[in-house]
Amino acid sequence: MDMLHGTNIHLENKSKSKHFFIYIWIMYATVYMTKNCFGAAMAAIVAEGVLTKSQTGLITALFYIVYAPLQIPGGMLADKFNPERLVQIGLLGGAAANAVIFFNHSYHVMLIAWVLNAVIQAPLWPSVFKIISSQLAHKDRPMMVFFLSFTNTFGLLMGYVLAAFIPSWEYNFAISAVLLVVLAIIMYEACMRYGNYTNSAAVKQEKAQPAQISSAPTWKLFAASGFFMLLPAVTLRSMIEQGAKTLSPTMLMESYTQISPMIGNLLNVFVIASGLVGTMIIKLILYPRFIKNEMTGICVMLAAALPFTIALKFVGTIPVPAAVASLCGITVTTTSTHLLLSYYNMCFAPYGKNATAAGLSNAAASLGIVFESYGFVHIADLFGWNTVTSLWIIMIAVAALFTATAIPLSKRFKRGLPG
Repeated sequence: MDMLHGTNIHLENKSKSKHFFIYIWIMYATVYMTKNCFGAAMAAIVAEGVLTKSQTGLITALFYIVYAPLQIPGGMLADKFNPERLVQIGLLGGAAANAVIFFNHSYHVMLIAWVLNAVIQAPLWPSVFKIISSQLAHKDRPMMVFFLSFTNTFGLLMGYVLAAFIPSWEYNFAISAVLLVVLAIIMYEACMRYGNYTNSAAVKQEKAQPAQISSAPTWKLFAASGFFMLLPAVTLRSMIEQGAKTLSPTMLMESYTQISPMIGNLLNVFVIASGLVGTMIIKLILYPRFIKNEMTGICVMLAAALPFTIALKFVGTIPVPAAVASLCGITVTTTSTHLLLSYYNMCFAPYGKNATAAGLSNAAASLGIVFESYGFVHIADLFGWNTVTSLWIIMIAVAALFTATAIPLSKRFKRGLPG
């Protein structure tokens, strides 16, 4: 069976499944890098006077304004149609958008190209999650989701390392365009190569819904699980996490005279890389050994972020190492929630709604990036970075409260899952 034309497919060969997962991992890490090109290049773009912080932030904000609501139909598409084909379309569309920006530096052209990029890439993440949680070898899926949670950090890290060493910021987009085309070609070849190792019946069996909930509408399923109550927390968490990871170079450059754009990007490598620590803490220490419920884990990690956000309120007056350490602490605690959220999204696989859950949660996270990418830089322009960090304290506290209210519902929902 050709994987690009099959919908309910399942790779039974564990070796081939692992090989395909390695490709998926590299592909999505690269996609995430390309989605953050403007954030990675912001310090250089502002320093060269090509765009202002607000203009660069608005481009990113408009991307996510379009991308966020399209995650919902994107998830539904990935649950219904071939996710490999949707990934391939997203890769080629992203490559075209990056190529346009490399050749044309007009503010309005870049803005339009990036918005179209959001449209074409909307089903990409739900499709990736669908492949990992439904189409690869069943026993390997929890570990694959764990490794998949590193893609955001590695992708963002690659973007900032690239931005620190390339001769000019626009080469971010040229390199991204080439990589996305290459990945689309590899996706086609991989699907043709592994098609003979698929089985369609296995996935159909897994997608069968329990009798007691088979007739329930999707919205009732998500409401009963506490999923809807989690979404505001995801949005607020996304604002803080993305702000720490993408605005750190500009924040440090403007708060400390000794920090240049290049030094700011290099310091940000530590901030981004620290996200790996949080994910490892969750998988290797806390979950499920000490924390049994994903919602509880998210609430605990959000609460743990509060001391670091309070310390960062004094950015510009505390020493540079203390400011960087605070940013790293925020990243450790907030990034760790990605894995827990992915595991909770997997709970919807028996109902055939795992891609929809991934789309909804990614829509909430993307909405947070909208507010972060333009709102925070605009507030920083008007009132300074101390005001921004004060808002972070409030938002982290509210996010923890929303998550806490969803814990009882999530526990009852998981007890009702089929064995």
